[in-house]
This record gives sequence, C-alpha cells and structure tokens, in this order.
Amino acid sequence: MTRAPELERNRVVAVRRLLYAPRTFLFQAWTDPARFARWFGPKGWTIERCEVDARVGGAWRAWFKTGKGAGVCVGGVYTEVEPDRRIVFTWDTSPQGGAPDSVSIVTVEFRDEADGVEISITHRELATGQAVDMEVGWNNTFDSLEQYVAAEAGHWPVSASKENKR
Repeated sequence: MTRAPELERNRVVAVRRLLYAPRTFLFQAWTDPARFARWFGPKGWTIERCEVDARVGGAWRAWFKTGKGAGVCVGGVYTEVEPDRRIVFTWDTSPQGGAPDSVSIVTVEFRDEADGVEISITHRELATGQAVDMEVGWNNTFDSLEQYVAAEAGHWPVSASKENKR
C-alpha cells in the first residue's frame, strides 16, 4: 500500500536570518529555558511553560497559548548540541510524544557573518501541509527572536559583543 502524497514526510523548510547579536547570546536564547520562554514561537503566541535540557539525549517541551487562546504543546529530544554553532532536535507535535507521523527534525546553525550572525533553520521530514505552516511559523519565530534581541541589546557582556569581530 502506498501513502498518499500529502501524507509523505519528505518536505524540507529552510529559513535563515541575519541577527545583530553575539553568537553566544543567540545560542543561549535557544538553550536557556528562561531566555527561550521569552521569545520562542510565532508572533502572538506565548509560552506558558517550557522545559529545556539542551544536551544530547535531553528533552525540550513548550506549552504555548496561541493568539486565539488555544493550547499547543510541542517538544522533542536533542540529538546534537555543539555550543555556539549547531543544535539538532526532534520536533514532536504529539501530546503523548513519539507518534511516528508527528516527529520531524530541526537543525539550527549559527554562523558569523561580517555584519552579525546568520541563523539558519532547516526543518526536515515534514508533510506538505506541515511544510507550508512551518515556513510561516519559523519566519514568525525569527521575528520574535529579533524583538527579543532588540530588547536585550544593552544587556550583553562587553566581551561577548566583540565576539562577532573575529
């Protein structure tokens, strides 16, 4: 029996953004639970609770409230963590976790550029409908991260702000 094309999980979403902040700060925004809770998710969504154990084999989970008031829970497991450079984790939309059709793979990479740090997100193993939603969602999430970075700009350690000049 073959799967319907809309159920195949072979779609990839890739988005990137150049941010004007130290790479260490940006990495911590993804891996420190207190920081992560302040910005992660599309505009208009808030995190009511999150757990982040950013080490290989560690789990993450975020309980969101959408702009319309609905509750959404997403989580997964870290499969790679290279400080200040790369994070790979599963993205699981099943409340119980681990349902085969609910798990996809997210890679976040941090690269120094002349004018800042480029963050690229590659989200793999998506169905067609999910890919459309995730492209919008990741771009909105980048918007939220930009707002967080702007709000925190005066709070970076002096030595960390020089990091991008190497």
